[in-house]
Amino acid sequence: MVASVVDYKVVAKPNCSLSPSGRIGVVAVLAIFSLTVAAGFSFAGAWMVFPFAGLELLAVGYAFYHVGRHAEDYESITIDGDQLAVEQRDHNKISRVVFHCYWARVELREGPDGVRHVWLCSHGRGVEVGRFLSDPQRLVLAEQLRRRTGPVYHG
Repeated sequence: MVASVVDYKVVAKPNCSLSPSGRIGVVAVLAIFSLTVAAGFSFAGAWMVFPFAGLELLAVGYAFYHVGRHAEDYESITIDGDQLAVEQRDHNKISRVVFHCYWARVELREGPDGVRHVWLCSHGRGVEVGRFLSDPQRLVLAEQLRRRTGPVYHG
């Protein structure tokens, strides 16, 4: 077995505090509550509440399904020697981009919503990093990467 020591590594994941069984439990509780209210209105003569309760449950169920599909997403930035590797998982798609530290450039780009995005670029290729981080955390990440990349990096 060969041990590997890397110079720098950051792994970011989305905040998914509910387990799969927890998500099912929350949807079940919401369904029971919504259907109980709809049944009460139905007995009072307002039977049209049931279709809307069903639509509401479909929307909530889809939202929790979507969250569950992306619960295992991650982003990993690794600097090992003179190689900078970015690995990203989005649902079942895993992408990996490798840059040479000397040529890698860190860019902050402001989006139309005022949020700053961190990009790693080199030789016409670029990848956005820090998707799961807050704006202040992205600024810290950009500064850490700037200190470890480019011509001033003396690894």
